[in-house]
Amino acid sequence: DDLSDFGFYEGKCQGCYIFQPLNDLGLCEECAGKLERDLIRERDWDYTISGYGLGFAECEEIRKKVIKEYGEKLELIAPNKPKMKKHIATKRKKKKAKTA
Repeated sequence: DDLSDFGFYEGKCQGCYIFQPLNDLGLCEECAGKLERDLIRERDWDYTISGYGLGFAECEEIRKKVIKEYGEKLELIAPNKPKMKKHIATKRKKKKAKTA
């Protein structure tokens, strides 16, 4: 059976949009690995397979290895946009009100 190596079904991957075997999240094997590494980089241990049942120190060692091998940049997850500081947002609102 071709699907015994990876995935539950075949379809278009939600990460790369290529038709191939997918896991329960709709990701191919390569994109599932990218997601796992991104979650590790973000220290989102509740959602990683690699960090399941491990202590903080062990999880941090895994994170160091991932960053050493693959780098610190996220591969699949979009980075969080920094929030505007309150005083900058207030200045923009005042400026916009003056021009209106």
